[in-house]
Amino acid sequence: MSRIQKTAFLSGSQVVTTLSTLVIAAVLSRVLESKADYGTYQQTLLVYTFLAPLLALGLPAASFYFIPKNEGNQRVICFNALIAIIFISLIFSVLCLTLGRAYIPKVFGNPDLANTIPWLAIYGPATLILVYVTSSLVALDRAKLSAVFSVIFRILLAASVALTAISLTKLDFIIGLHSCVVLCGALIGIGLIWRLTRNSQKTRNLISFSNINIQLKYAVPLGLGAMLEGMALAIDRLMVSLLLDPEDYAVFSNGAMEVPLIAAITVAAGAVMLPEIVRAFGKGNAREALNLWQLMVRRVTFILLPAGFLFFLVSQELMVILYSEKFKDSVGPFRIYMLMLPARVAYFGMLFQGAGKTKLVLFRAIITLFLNTVITYFLVLRFGMDGAAWGTVAVVWLFVVPYCILCCAKISDTKWNHLLPYRYIFSIGILSALVALLSWYLSCYLNSEEPILKALVKSSIYLLLILTFMMALFRKDCLHIYNQLKLRIGNSK
Repeated sequence: MSRIQKTAFLSGSQVVTTLSTLVIAAVLSRVLESKADYGTYQQTLLVYTFLAPLLALGLPAASFYFIPKNEGNQRVICFNALIAIIFISLIFSVLCLTLGRAYIPKVFGNPDLANTIPWLAIYGPATLILVYVTSSLVALDRAKLSAVFSVIFRILLAASVALTAISLTKLDFIIGLHSCVVLCGALIGIGLIWRLTRNSQKTRNLISFSNINIQLKYAVPLGLGAMLEGMALAIDRLMVSLLLDPEDYAVFSNGAMEVPLIAAITVAAGAVMLPEIVRAFGKGNAREALNLWQLMVRRVTFILLPAGFLFFLVSQELMVILYSEKFKDSVGPFRIYMLMLPARVAYFGMLFQGAGKTKLVLFRAIITLFLNTVITYFLVLRFGMDGAAWGTVAVVWLFVVPYCILCCAKISDTKWNHLLPYRYIFSIGILSALVALLSWYLSCYLNSEEPILKALVKSSIYLLLILTFMMALFRKDCLHIYNQLKLRIGNSK
């Protein structure tokens, strides 16, 4: 299976994952009795989201490093990683059932959290297992199966939670059902890993503490770095939750959502390319690793920037369509976060992981967390929820991006001005911005306040123009993707 085919499968599954999350959020925004109830739901998930990178110990990302290098011992690799994840998750579960239930509601100033936090004892471990399962399936060269599994699970999850929320609006029951469905998916995922690694090299002991130790030595710096960076990127949500009312957090959390295609494309492309980059660095060929990474950046840029400007163009209508008129103020944070979009085309973490330079990730995360905490705190006090978004954007552009460029240039043995295809990124970004501006101007002639109609008109004009210009100015890239998709369709027949 070619890289573009693998990426297509994984991108599709990531889109479904994001859309399922949006469906659940959209339904709950409309059916729950108040913004405060919806804010409680989002605060409950925030507790897990804030700690998830630490609980995962970096092992999902480490699977792309260890599984390709241990083709005859994959079952031991996978199950020892799962054992480590489950052990740390059980500690998290106990804390949720005891101290968390008592103290987290006080910290957030929301007593309703006492009824929902205990469900994280199931939701947290199960979600972590699912994250590892989907990552390890890709590392096992089962990208299609990983995508299909994720799509089926996410559709069932969204359907079950949405239907339950419509019929029963009791929040703790909804979160409880959500947690139980995730647990069922995790158990099925473990079964898949067992079945797919049944032909691995036989070993005396499936559980190997030495193997766990080897994986953790690589993964923990990566996991700690991911945890601190995850905390840094989630500190805006935490500050809004701590300093403002649950109703304000409900509005902010909807606007702080990520554009569906961002995670879909970057994560999927990274999952496909990382094993090859690891092998290139393993051979001491930094140039080959850099070429692979730059190829990924170009492919991601080609799709992500035009798609991102489309979402920015219809953002006002999108918030109303998804969450109703009462959440229209969510558009402010959403548009601010979109300013980080050009930085997302370069998945710098791939080079850090591929070269085994996880300590650089840790250092970056520590500085990012400190800067974002200080800056965001004062901006939230001064500007409210929009200040939280501006703080994160400022830290990303003023520290994270320059740091990554300089470090990755050193890792790949090249100059910083040769690290990225800057001209290519700039060209597509400017083209997309100009087309979005022209589309907005033309849509102003539409005399209608209906959000769905306005969104359709804007997006239709934009898509027609951007596709025309992309075919004219970037014909080679368009034809490459078209031929790959045509080949894939032909092979499937």
